[in-house]
Amino acid sequence: MNRAFQYAFATLPALAVLGLFAYFSNWIPQTRWEPPQKRQISEQMTPIELAKIGEVLARERGCMLCHTLEPGVGVKGLGRGPNFFQLALRRKEGVPGGPNDLISYLVQALYEPGAYVVENYPNIMPPSWAPPAKLTYEELTAVIAYLQSLGGTPSVRVGQIPKPPTGASPFTPSTPKPPAGLSPEEIAEAQKLLEKYGCMACHSLGGQGGQLGPALDRPGISEEAKELGLSLEEYLRQSILNPGAYVVEGFSDVMPKDLGKKMTAEEFELLVRYLASLGGGHK
Repeated sequence: MNRAFQYAFATLPALAVLGLFAYFSNWIPQTRWEPPQKRQISEQMTPIELAKIGEVLARERGCMLCHTLEPGVGVKGLGRGPNFFQLALRRKEGVPGGPNDLISYLVQALYEPGAYVVENYPNIMPPSWAPPAKLTYEELTAVIAYLQSLGGTPSVRVGQIPKPPTGASPFTPSTPKPPAGLSPEEIAEAQKLLEKYGCMACHSLGGQGGQLGPALDRPGISEEAKELGLSLEEYLRQSILNPGAYVVEGFSDVMPKDLGKKMTAEEFELLVRYLASLGGGHK
């Protein structure tokens, strides 16, 4: 009996410690990347309700990768795009450029961002209804309501703004010949991966896409790899897993460092094969 008590007395503290660690590990927030989810937005929602959804969408769909919310620094800000802080108030006070009406200005900025570009900023923003954001009409309305709320009172409702262009997605890259060594299904899947992971927000392919990063099918990428003593496939893998290791001349080191961690092994290798078949690179 005494021996059993001794075993129990020695075991219970260990179990208590293990239980504490188990509780603590479950208490820590677990991080897992998920593709952006579409939200139910109805015509009955008030502008304030839309603005709350729009704030979430602006962060989920990548707006804040380039834009910032910085008090006291004006339109310039410190981001790759203009500062969102007090946007509605600044427009009301007469900031020049684009339509005078705030809603019309925001519609133009989201639908045709190249129509008016704030001074000293490059024309790199893709239309918000196109990849990578791919906002629906209702989601675009919610984002406009959110932008109205930054220094003003949201007033827009679903049905009050024009709908974005219809038809094929602007991301339909065309090449002189189909990529070699890949089936049509693999090509289609690889192009979906470029949209899924937001590559086309910064890079272009077939002359379409962003300009913040170098074109994925730019000439001379094989020579870039050779100069580093790498094969093209090795160079592409490094460019995804460790994009800061080599930065193409004329561009900044702004590519996310965790992109490779978000992909499955199958997605990673398919993307490398696709880009290598084009002679382009993901940098």
